[in-house]
Amino acid sequence: MKILDRYIIQTFLVSLAISLAAMMGITLLMDMLINVNKFLDLSSVARKLGFWPTLAGVGNYYFYRAFDYFQYLAGPSLLVAAAASLVRLNRGRELVGVKAAGVSLYRVMWPMIVVGLLADGFFIANQELIIPRIAIQLSRDPDDVEVQARFSVDFIRDDNNNILFAPFFDPPTQTLLAAAMYHDKQGKLVTAAMDDPIVQDLLARNRNEVDFPAKVRIFLRDPKYELRGVIVAEKGQWDPKLGGWRLTNGVRLPPPSEPPLLDHIPVTPEGEPLDFYSSNVGPNEISRHRASDFYRYMAYSELRSVAEDPMRGNRRQLQVAMHEHVTMPILNILLLLLGLPFVAGREDRNYFTGIGVAVILTIGMFAFRFTCTAFGNAGHITPLLAAWLPVFVALPASVISMEAMKT
Repeated sequence: MKILDRYIIQTFLVSLAISLAAMMGITLLMDMLINVNKFLDLSSVARKLGFWPTLAGVGNYYFYRAFDYFQYLAGPSLLVAAAASLVRLNRGRELVGVKAAGVSLYRVMWPMIVVGLLADGFFIANQELIIPRIAIQLSRDPDDVEVQARFSVDFIRDDNNNILFAPFFDPPTQTLLAAAMYHDKQGKLVTAAMDDPIVQDLLARNRNEVDFPAKVRIFLRDPKYELRGVIVAEKGQWDPKLGGWRLTNGVRLPPPSEPPLLDHIPVTPEGEPLDFYSSNVGPNEISRHRASDFYRYMAYSELRSVAEDPMRGNRRQLQVAMHEHVTMPILNILLLLLGLPFVAGREDRNYFTGIGVAVILTIGMFAFRFTCTAFGNAGHITPLLAAWLPVFVALPASVISMEAMKT
């Protein structure tokens, strides 16, 4: 590596670190402003846990969110960093000396492109390996600092082509729970989880005082997505060693003549007893599906598997996201190639002008990509075209931009 290459890479890396830190800081502040009400709710948590543990929980929340922010900011930060580096070289008239020595601007930009490719490699690794593994942390709410809030499991498909449902999922204990109903002292009907102390006390005294409107259910389907049975249980405990759910009072029922309703499941169904169900859907997958846009936390292979299910109502969104896993790394580099000539060919040495050009190009590119994604999700264009159309537009524009640059 020559001295010129080392100097340009050093300049570019410093600019990249500054631009990425600045963009992530702005994004973090905007996120905090949007979720300010949820953070105010942490006052009760702070009284229980203490100030420092609560602050550590908030820091933990944003530590994991940084990996998600990177996916949005990688492309823009590369271009802004390149613009800042080239403006800095112009400002010190170092580019003038490089050109006078007969060195082409392409030669100056090449080290930046190589660093951009390496950053894009981390972008892919983050997308396919890191984010799917930390989905449980990414899908939680800001006020759920210890990942303790319970939520429902709304019909998640596993690799066996079966569907899991549970009224409650408890993250700390990794347990699926049925819902129970009882009348409080004022006669008001209350819905609670099976392990609720009041429910347990009522069950111990008189089981008839408790009604079970919905149990843990697993719909068993054949390869053609037709129902071949239902597993019903009061509780499911995740066993990481065996890779499945240990069922409490689990029973396998034959396929009903009519689809079972949530409030029409018998308390003690007659069927084949079952105490274990093997599944690839564990606590991490359940927590990831908690988010409305859960597919953002899935790897390409997972998206492809889920998108093939004809019973899913959001297949177009899944298919668009699947194709964008391929196109987004390409767009990051094309955006860099598109913007470099605009800032490298400018003789003025104004930081704000060069970075402003980079920001405008970034906004334009991502606005166009957002429009294509929206049209693909709505069904106006095919998911394949929605993901690849920005590449088809950016690729020739980048080639023309690089060829038109005065070196």
